[in-house]
Amino acid sequence: MRHTLMILPCAAWVFASVLGGAASQNGKNATSVASSSATKESVDACALLTRAEIEAIQGERVEETKSTVQPGGGLFTTQCVFRTPTLSKSVSVTLTASDPAHPGALTARQLWEKQFHALESENDEKSAAEKNGKKGGPERESGKPRALSGLGEEAYWVASPFASALYVLKGELFLRVSVGSAGQESERMEKSKTLARTALKRVRPVQ
Repeated sequence: MRHTLMILPCAAWVFASVLGGAASQNGKNATSVASSSATKESVDACALLTRAEIEAIQGERVEETKSTVQPGGGLFTTQCVFRTPTLSKSVSVTLTASDPAHPGALTARQLWEKQFHALESENDEKSAAEKNGKKGGPERESGKPRALSGLGEEAYWVASPFASALYVLKGELFLRVSVGSAGQESERMEKSKTLARTALKRVRPVQ
């Protein structure tokens, strides 16, 4: 599981690399983005939370909001970073949805199933942990999804010393919320849950 979960926090970087290579193909990338405009309107991470809501949770003003939109592989991913003066308190919100304009091998929901329900991935994680001989405690549990109730259809908390994140499934899309590395894990989890509940109210079905 640990290996596959790395895909999600790095989705923007992966898609950016793909699009970077396509940019030299005489406008093909521009055509792809244009044909996905309807999806872009429905999937906009920066429209899910306001600066005031971030500031109320983190206790610091938002200095900058940066949006990244990347279609590719049948999925459409949009990320919004709310940067605060203390970088470890910056918040990132990522929304991944199936791209109806460019169907791929996996829908967003199928990717979710693969990430969080694949028995093979769970076995890989256990084997890797046993092989590394790590002791119990926070680092031993780092990266192991913890199921949460009361959010979307399904929700998981993935702990990390650097950037813990909350993942929430809703229909054919899923949300990722990370509130940085400042504070205790329990505090970061509650903050993420609060922001996710607010964001889910604004999520619109992908057209």
